[in-house]
Amino acid sequence: MKSKKWSQYTRVKYPVSSSSLHPFNFFVPIVERVQEGVVSIVTEDAPHSKDVDSLIRSLIDHEDNSPPMERSFGSGFLFHPKGYILTSEHVIGKSKNIFVKLYNGRVFEAKRIIADRVRDYAVIKIDADCKLYPLPLGNSSHTKVGEWVISVGSPSVFKETKNEPGSGPNTAQIE
Repeated sequence: MKSKKWSQYTRVKYPVSSSSLHPFNFFVPIVERVQEGVVSIVTEDAPHSKDVDSLIRSLIDHEDNSPPMERSFGSGFLFHPKGYILTSEHVIGKSKNIFVKLYNGRVFEAKRIIADRVRDYAVIKIDADCKLYPLPLGNSSHTKVGEWVISVGSPSVFKETKNEPGSGPNTAQIE
């Protein structure tokens, strides 16, 4: 058998069909319909170290002598056109600095409205100066055990996010 160089294989153009046409990809149109209502959430706080030695070490190792910020990441969804967002309590915890990234890339500071640690839900609010796309809330009493459920999140949290200068007092720039 005659051997071929790898470059000979890379020049071959194989037919590519759209994966969205595959019959098992019936979730794709659903996700496309709701994606503008899904948000990324980042919280930033000073470290809550109980170990004094590790806190002192982090202060010494950090160049500007301020403790490094701890960040948590998660997602949620808009459920009201005035900027109310439903998320999990464990996503925001006791953070005072909560940032929300919309589907359009805009980032806003959010404020905590209510949180329940036992039931693991939280409502936060942003004051956005752009159109929001809230998602409807369903009624769980109309569901049956065994029905399919889709969980849509936002995995690309604040990746290379930048806002235009002067884009509003409640916007943030996170890189």
